Amino acid sequence: MNFRKATFIFALAAALAMPIAAQEKKGGHRQSEISYYSTPIYKILDSHNAYVVIYGKPHNKMGTVTIPKEWARNRPGEVKKLVVRKLPPNTTPYITIVKKSGDFLKVLLTVPTNHSDPLWGIANENKVDDVSGAESIELEI
Repeated sequence: MNFRKATFIFALAAALAMPIAAQEKKGGHRQSEISYYSTPIYKILDSHNAYVVIYGKPHNKMGTVTIPKEWARNRPGEVKKLVVRKLPPNTTPYITIVKKSGDFLKVLLTVPTNHSDPLWGIANENKVDDVSGAESIELEI
């Protein structure tokens, strides 16, 4: 009978200690430094030095942003600021802005890589903003 009481008391103590141990681990999540937001792309106009992206805004409005092509070049010790990714099947083209600690990190264009796709167009070089030396972009959403 003593062995049964000891086993019962041990099991009861273990059952009571479990919630206390679980409470110690509560709140172990950390908020990420990386954040992002995406919006659909309606058209990309290609120019010599930049891409002009026409994107969707709320309430059926459109916005425009100019992205320097030089951001896509590999530079030792630096993160590429522009990544052009192939559009998966059955997906709408979109642009994603990635930030780290609230500061611009990079832009991702998920688009058809074939420039004969109707999404692509050619920009008038005289009407494209000069973006040389640009460090970041923002979308007006």
